[in-house]
Amino acid sequence: MKQFSLLIIVMALSMSAYSQIDKDIWLVGGMGSMYSYNEDYTAPSVNVTAKYTSIDLSANVGYFFADKFVTGIRPYFSSFKGQSSGGGVTNSFRLAIGPFARYYLLKDDKDFNLLTEISYQFGINNWKEGQPAKGKFNTFSILAGAEIFFNSSVGIEILIGYKNQYASIDNSPSEYNSIKKGFQASIGFQLHLEK
Repeated sequence: MKQFSLLIIVMALSMSAYSQIDKDIWLVGGMGSMYSYNEDYTAPSVNVTAKYTSIDLSANVGYFFADKFVTGIRPYFSSFKGQSSGGGVTNSFRLAIGPFARYYLLKDDKDFNLLTEISYQFGINNWKEGQPAKGKFNTFSILAGAEIFFNSSVGIEILIGYKNQYASIDNSPSEYNSIKKGFQASIGFQLHLEK
């Protein structure tokens, strides 16, 4: 029985996989991102530059309204700790949600597909340094990469591109504003589900 199960698995893996990128398919998945950036933040009495690396997590639910084109909604979570050149320790988390759209470039009979994606999320910045405070947060990204399909429904994706984030703290004496721009590399897991 063990050998038969192994034979079935090997046959399934050796069969040609194809993607589900046709109209009326659901896309459900998520990704993790490593984001390396330089940060410049200003206040009336402070101007600090720092370098951080952040790990962000997001999920997505989308729908193919046309062949190879999907749009949907993406919730986003980020938590980081760091130390700036001014000696301050940063501890905050951010929650956001917003739209995304992606387009697959190749035909749907391939074991992999190339894609481009654009997304924008907006939400809250929850700051824990010194006095706890809240503010605004938004993130915008343009990515490109490949999705490799294990079978007709499951794929893993590797994307690279540009990311821009803005964060502020409302009613803060320091008038905190942060703009981060930089390179992003992401790896994700996607399910392509028929209606």
